[in-house]
Amino acid sequence: MRRIRKIKVDHNSEFELDLAPLLAVMVKLVPVLLVSSAFVQMMVIESELPQVVNEAIQRQEQTPTPTNVAMEVDAEGIRIVITEKGQDKIETIPMKNGAFDLESLHQKLIAVKKAHPEVFKIELNPDGKIPYDQIVKIMDEARQAKDVNVKFPVFDTKQGKNVETNYMFPEVVFANMMEG
Repeated sequence: MRRIRKIKVDHNSEFELDLAPLLAVMVKLVPVLLVSSAFVQMMVIESELPQVVNEAIQRQEQTPTPTNVAMEVDAEGIRIVITEKGQDKIETIPMKNGAFDLESLHQKLIAVKKAHPEVFKIELNPDGKIPYDQIVKIMDEARQAKDVNVKFPVFDTKQGKNVETNYMFPEVVFANMMEG
């Protein structure tokens, strides 16, 4: 009768764990994850505008106007900065009872639009501490005149004459997007 040989296993022996394949995978995986992540996310909110206003915005993009309108928003209030021929004209709208004075902002933007009817783009530069809902309210004040009787001239290329619209600054661009 043949005996079965018993294999001796030494459970107390030391062995060396080879981590090289795992490290090789991690070294290749980390750059792939870094490249595939999005550090800056840009969003565009599409809004429907009349064809005449869309054409005017496209003309403005192709041939920039010498006038630039910007709004700076911080905890002290809103400043409307109008840059024309290299010179800045600043109008300040202070806080009213701890909140933004949106009615005064709207009236001043109407005055700015009447003075510069060819401008449809406004740059918005909010402070990082301003809540998002306040920024949206400020953008709403800039887009369109609330009073239906307030109209602004827009040149219609198809008809060859000026028509009227109540859109003031429908193209709002965040000027400080890369700052954080």
